Amino acid sequence: MVNLGVVAALGILLRYKATWSLPAVNYKYLLNAHSHFAFNGWVTTVLFTALVYMLVEAGGQLSKVYKMQFWLNQVSSFGMLVSFTLQGYGAVSIFFSALSVVFYYWFAWQFSMDLLKVSLPGIVKACTRAALFFLVLSSAGPFLLGYSMSHELGDMNFYYNAIYLYLHFQYNGWFTFGVLALFFFSASRAGIVFPATSSRWFFWLMAGACIPAYTLSLLWTAPAGWVWMVAGVAGLAQWVALLVLTVLLWRSRGKWVLALRPMERLLWFCAYIAFGAKIKLQALSVIPFFGRLTFGYRPVIIAYLHLVMLCFVSFFMVGFLIRTGIFRMRRSLGHFGLGIWMTGVIGNEVLLLIQSLLALSGLAWEDSPYFLFGATLTIGAGIVMMLWAAAVRDR
Repeated sequence: MVNLGVVAALGILLRYKATWSLPAVNYKYLLNAHSHFAFNGWVTTVLFTALVYMLVEAGGQLSKVYKMQFWLNQVSSFGMLVSFTLQGYGAVSIFFSALSVVFYYWFAWQFSMDLLKVSLPGIVKACTRAALFFLVLSSAGPFLLGYSMSHELGDMNFYYNAIYLYLHFQYNGWFTFGVLALFFFSASRAGIVFPATSSRWFFWLMAGACIPAYTLSLLWTAPAGWVWMVAGVAGLAQWVALLVLTVLLWRSRGKWVLALRPMERLLWFCAYIAFGAKIKLQALSVIPFFGRLTFGYRPVIIAYLHLVMLCFVSFFMVGFLIRTGIFRMRRSLGHFGLGIWMTGVIGNEVLLLIQSLLALSGLAWEDSPYFLFGATLTIGAGIVMMLWAAAVRDR
C-alpha cells in the first residue's frame, strides 16, 4: 500500500508539471518511472503477496525463496523508480528492468512447482498458471525493444509494437488472470461453487483469446485483412466470456451479499464494471471509428490504462487485502480514506472521458489540467488516509 502511495505521488508530480511548471523534472523520464513502478512496485507486488497468501491458505509451505523474490522485486522496482526519473532509458534503468525479468522467471517457476503440491479448485489453478505464463511471455516485449534500439532499426512500428506486446500480456494476461485466480479462490473460501462446465468455458474463452487479442494492439498500423479478422474473433470471444461470467455472478448474487461486507461489495462491484468496460472497449477497437479514437487521442489511452490499473485491478486487490486481513485499518478512518480514494479514481476516469469526448468533437477543455490535478490529489489523499488508519489501528 505504501508502493501504491508512491505511484499516486508520481501521478501528482506528473499532473503538476502538465498544469504548471517544474523545470527540475523531465516529464518523459518521470512518466517512465511512474509506469514501471506502477507495474512492478504496485501491481506485481500485490499480486505476488496475494498469490503467496493463497498458497499458504491452501496448505502450502512458505519457502524462504519467496522472501528473496520479494526483495528482488522491490530492489528492481525502486531501482527503476530512481533510474528512470534521473536518466530515462539508460544503462542503469535497463539493468534494473532486467532484474525484474529475472524475478518474473524465478517466481513463475517456483510458484508453478509449489502449486502442484496444494489442493485448490481447478479454475483457480488454471487461472494462476495462465497468469504466470503470460507474466513470462510479457518479457518478450523488453527483449524486442532492446533489439530494436541496439540494432537501430529505425522502424517505429516495430518499436511501438514491442511496447504494446509487453503492455498487452501484462494488462490482459498477468494482471487479469492474477485477479481472476484470486477471485475464484475467494469464491471457494466463501462456499460459492460455480458450475464446472461454465467455469471451464469462461477460462478457455479468456485464455484462448489472450494471445490472438494482441492483434488488437496492431490495428493502428493498418495491417492485412487476416489480422483484423483474428482481432475481431478474439474480441468476440472475450465478450462471450464476459457474458458467461455475468451469468455466474448473477446466479450467485445472494451468496455474495452474505459473504462480503458492504465496502468489499462496493470495491468488487466497481472492479467488475471496470472489467466489463475493458472487455467491451477492446472489442469495439476493431471497428475503424473506435480504433482511430483509441489510438489517436491521448486522453482515451490514459483513461483506458487507468481504467484497468486502478478501477479493475486496484479496486479488486485493495478489497482482497481488506477482506483477508492482510491490510488492516481502523474502521471509521480507514473507510473514510477508502471512500476518498475511490472518489478520486472514479472522478479521474470521468474527467478523462469528458476530455476525450470534447477532443473528439474538436473542442479544447482548457481548464481540464486543473480538475485532473485535483482528482489526482484526491487519490493521493485517500491513500495517505488509509495508511494512517493502518498505522493507528492498534492504538
